[in-house]
Amino acid sequence: MTMAPTKVFLQRDVPPSLVRAELDAFLSANPGVEVSAATDDPGATAAALGAADVLITDLRLPAARDLCPNVRWIQLVSAGANQVAGTWIEESAVAVTTASGLHGVPIAQFVTGGLLSLVHRFPAFGAAQARRCWPEDRWALRAEILRGATAGVIGYGSIGRECARQLHALGLRILALDPAGREDRGYTAWPGTGDPAGTLPERWFQPTALREMLPLCDVVVVAAPYTRHTAGMIGVDELALLRPGARIIVISRGGIVQEPALAAALRDGRLAGAVVDCFVQEPPPSDHPFFDVPNLIMTPHLAGAYEGFWAAFFDLFAANLRRFTCGEPLFNQANKRLGY
Repeated sequence: MTMAPTKVFLQRDVPPSLVRAELDAFLSANPGVEVSAATDDPGATAAALGAADVLITDLRLPAARDLCPNVRWIQLVSAGANQVAGTWIEESAVAVTTASGLHGVPIAQFVTGGLLSLVHRFPAFGAAQARRCWPEDRWALRAEILRGATAGVIGYGSIGRECARQLHALGLRILALDPAGREDRGYTAWPGTGDPAGTLPERWFQPTALREMLPLCDVVVVAAPYTRHTAGMIGVDELALLRPGARIIVISRGGIVQEPALAAALRDGRLAGAVVDCFVQEPPPSDHPFFDVPNLIMTPHLAGAYEGFWAAFFDLFAANLRRFTCGEPLFNQANKRLGY
């Protein structure tokens, strides 16, 4: 008896034109799969979504169950799943999996590069170059040494652990804040990276001890998922607890660090610098305070984007599809209520 093909639907934020080569390779290796995608034809799109068993998407979720009555599994492109919380999917039997394990190395590179750019004054050098001039007081732009400094990593999942590994290689002491245990045996596209045994942090803090950890930090990396527990968790009072001249790097979701508070701390000089890759509103409006504060590097939520991402994504999806077909537990299955 021939089994019916598994029908996969690509939501509009995962257009086939973006993933054509990787999708063709995936289909060649998985002949029992049919893939359709959202198009400009509303009727055809609705029919394909209605017939799908599996949905691949980033942020665009079906508004109601009756639009996708056969979907049993949603594979997200993101490492988090906060977009699912509060939707009909949260209380449904539909499995949701994330792309956790695909973003660790590139985001950690971004964090390392961003921190080095701050301590070596690269933004000031770029501004001087744009003005076609030599800095008048070069000594004022001297670097700071990171070796021996302390980095606190908020959110010690696959991304936070690889950030810790790279920062530790630069000689930084590592502190971790995370409600989970020290070990992490989740999916990874880069075996041998990260800190799966959780041995790098010298101290481990529960979220309730955030104010205990912050005074110990010269650097804070915000890698936690956005949930009702982490929303706005770092504001004026928390930033004031950091060591003078500390730096903060935000690479998970906007809204965990309160944006007006961060802008004020940078403007007042209480913080020496920040790198922010994600915002409450994306893109941020032109009157956003971050555009006018010193020592801030803004990037357009691209820390986890890299050449080769889609090949790695379809490797993960293929591995999960085999598990899905066999009724086995899926990699990276999210807790839909927690959002990760």
